[in-house]
Amino acid sequence: MRKWLSAILLAALACDGGTSPSPPAHVAVSPQRKLLLERGLTIRFEARVTDARGSPIAGAEVAWSVTDPSVATVDANGQATAVATGGTEVRATAGDVSGTATLEVYIPPLVAEYLPGQTYFGRNRYVEYIAGDLPLVVSAGHGGGEEPDEIPRRTYGTLARDSWTQETTRAVRDSIIAYFEGGQPHIVISRLRRTRLDPNREIVEAAQGSEFAEQAWREYHRFIAIARDRVAEDHGRGFYVDLHGHSHPVPRVELGYLLTGSDLSRSDTQLNAPRFPERSSIRSLARRVELSFADIVRGPESLGALLSGERVTTVPSPMIPDPHGEPFLSGGYSTRRHGSLDGGVIDGVQIELHNPGIRDTDENRRRFAGALARSLKSFLRTHYGFAGERGAAGR
Repeated sequence: MRKWLSAILLAALACDGGTSPSPPAHVAVSPQRKLLLERGLTIRFEARVTDARGSPIAGAEVAWSVTDPSVATVDANGQATAVATGGTEVRATAGDVSGTATLEVYIPPLVAEYLPGQTYFGRNRYVEYIAGDLPLVVSAGHGGGEEPDEIPRRTYGTLARDSWTQETTRAVRDSIIAYFEGGQPHIVISRLRRTRLDPNREIVEAAQGSEFAEQAWREYHRFIAIARDRVAEDHGRGFYVDLHGHSHPVPRVELGYLLTGSDLSRSDTQLNAPRFPERSSIRSLARRVELSFADIVRGPESLGALLSGERVTTVPSPMIPDPHGEPFLSGGYSTRRHGSLDGGVIDGVQIELHNPGIRDTDENRRRFAGALARSLKSFLRTHYGFAGERGAAGR
């Protein structure tokens, strides 16, 4: 009888695996970090519960919580909902063990009016906007130095930093204020190193999947758009300058109107054909003035001519009408997006600066900044009817 009962007990133990379920030993929450950008947006977190051997425990009961419900809430299924700007920890608990993830809510502050001379920042101060009141917008996308851990390094595309372009841009702002008698340009600067973000590219290549870099990219272009809208409203039309640095073998300033070196190598008659101004970043200007397109680009009243008059070697200009087969940067994403190629009243140019004699020392940066400020003042007076008074450009 005793042997018979033992056999039944062994059979029963064999049927249920012989052991009770292992207790939870580890909880992993995914995604590990998340950013929500609007009140009421949601994200579903998942918890993977495993035992001491690392084997998943199917059907393990999980309790969800947050450390700061004023930032976000979470329901019993792990779905978190944004409430207000801030950071909170999302916790999943199974038995005696827990796993956590970080949730940040960033709701951009509403600004009723951007005041000239005031500085405004995006999330984590990665992007800086100094509001202005002149018909000028100047941006610098590649001179930043910040490399935050939350943004992974970009793995493809151009990664080299345009050294000293951020500092050059600030010097340009100071010189414009001086030569425009107190009027201020709109300035937008990316403070991230190019290894983390390249705002002069489409968002896929620019941020390469990082939602934090994508947010900075959106803020950078949003600030430029805000500045352009302000210029259009205050002045009727204006000019956008995107400052960069190059390392080409010929040390000269390159003006990119979305015209290639091959385009510029054409005769004036050929360059005046309608297809060239229509695909340029100064399309609005070309349609509005009586000058030929070739004259706008490299004639005696062109920006290149004005810079050359300041002893800044520049292409295109009357002295150097085309790159003569040397490397030349014709303008990138920002110039295409924020110039007048696709319409609007804000024309644009990408200005590429060599390093020696321009960006390499504080003295040289200030000297060039003065030359550019004077040239832009003459350019705006000639082509935009801007007499120097804030809000006084011809409409």
